[in-house]
Amino acid sequence: MSNDFAITKEYKELKDTMKDIQNLTIQGATDVAIYGVRAFAKHTQTVPLKGEELINHLEFVVEQLSSVRVTEPALRNGLRFVMTGVRGKLGKENAIELGESYIELINKAMKKIFKIGAERIQNGARVFTHCHSSTTVGIFLEAAKQGKDFEVINTETRPLYQGRKTAKILLSNNIKVTHIVDSAMRWAMNKFNPHMIFLGADAITVEGVALNKIGSRLCALASEEEHIPLYICTPLLKYDQATSIGRLSEIEMRAPFEIWNENVPPGIRILNPAFETIDRRNIAAYITEAGIIPPQIISYTFNGLYGEKIKDFLHFW
Repeated sequence: MSNDFAITKEYKELKDTMKDIQNLTIQGATDVAIYGVRAFAKHTQTVPLKGEELINHLEFVVEQLSSVRVTEPALRNGLRFVMTGVRGKLGKENAIELGESYIELINKAMKKIFKIGAERIQNGARVFTHCHSSTTVGIFLEAAKQGKDFEVINTETRPLYQGRKTAKILLSNNIKVTHIVDSAMRWAMNKFNPHMIFLGADAITVEGVALNKIGSRLCALASEEEHIPLYICTPLLKYDQATSIGRLSEIEMRAPFEIWNENVPPGIRILNPAFETIDRRNIAAYITEAGIIPPQIISYTFNGLYGEKIKDFLHFW
């Protein structure tokens, strides 16, 4: 579909945001959602189109933006939130306000999760985590703010080492941290005997399965062997509604050069999956804005909180 309007400043900003999401200048499911929804809402309100022409164009843009990173339902839910309002009584004139309302939903959800998750951490606790999650880090910071003395064991998270970001933040906030290579997960659980595991999530399915950074299923299997409860800490806004009508959540494949970018012998096939699933059988519970809930009621709880506000996906699938 071509754009038959003069390219606006906001449309150029939206395209730049899409590039930043694609090349990981913007990373983390929460930040991807916030930046993506804000840019889309600004474009929606300023694009010089009306009626069916407007809706067709916005549907095209939503499809483009949603496909930049396939494992990002928090972004897709935000786009649906804006589109639900635009199609309803609010219209495109209130798109920016709609975008900010969705971002406020995320921020309120995160604050609740920080408080709830911090309640699970007691003095002397040892908590294991993998990769970098703004949600799990927020829980750790809240627990430290409450004066709790605890230790975090975290992974470096290859190939892009996002775990180092977690370690640096914890250290700068006087939280004890032990940093390990990804392949030492089981060894570290056996050696340190953590009281619990906190992981974030990039997506949640209707079955209560979580999708998180590659290595998370290994973490879950090791936790089962060592009898350590594993909690997924995430806003319900990461629920992938498409899974309720039969779609499977996609696993993003990242560029091979992230793993090996120079002097690669010809003939070697390099695969770089960014995420993997965590079976609900390995999840003790989800820590969400609705409280601590079992995996089996993810869809029910999401629909109760957000079902009337986020319905737009039915227009695309």
